[in-house]
Amino acid sequence: REQGRQLLASFAHLRTTTLPSITMGISLATGDAIANSFRDNFISGFAENNHAETMKGMMAETVKCNWADGFNGDKTADEVWDQFKNTWGAMVSRVCWSMQTPVIDTTQSRIVMAGPLVINIDGGFPDNANLIHDGRGMCFILTLDDNQKVCAWDGFWDNEYPPMLEALGKTMAKMHEAK
Repeated sequence: REQGRQLLASFAHLRTTTLPSITMGISLATGDAIANSFRDNFISGFAENNHAETMKGMMAETVKCNWADGFNGDKTADEVWDQFKNTWGAMVSRVCWSMQTPVIDTTQSRIVMAGPLVINIDGGFPDNANLIHDGRGMCFILTLDDNQKVCAWDGFWDNEYPPMLEALGKTMAKMHEAK
C-alpha cells in the first residue's frame, strides 16, 4: 500500500503539466459546422472540377499537406486546388462520402472526418464509369488556425486499393488518348 502511494506521488507532476488548456481553440458547434461545410463543398467541387471555387475561403494562406497519394509539404491554397484540378478533380466526377460524426478537438482546433467512400473515376467520359467503393473509406484530419481556416490537411485512404488503381489506370489512358 505504501509502495503504491509512493508510486502515485512520483507521478504528481503530471497532474499539473498534462491538464488540457482551459482556452478553447474552437467550440464543438463551430467544429461541426466547419466539418460539414468542408465535406459538402469538397464533394460539390467534383461535378465541375472547380474546388478552387467551392472551397473558397476555407483555407489559410499556407496549408501543410500530408496526403496518402504523396502530395505533401507546405502549399498555398492555389497549389492545393491546382493539384486537385489536374488529378483527382479531373478523374473523379462524383463522390459519395458518408462522413460519420466528426471528432472535434476543441483544444487543438482539429477536426477528424472519416467514413465510407464511393467515387466515380471516369475522367469526364460518359462511357467510362468506374464506381469504386472502399468501405474503409477516407479520413481527413484538418487543423485550423486562429482565423478558423484550414492550415494543415492530413488525408488518409488506401492509395493502393486494387480496384481504384485499375480504374485510375484505365481513365488516365483514356484521358491521354483524348489529348
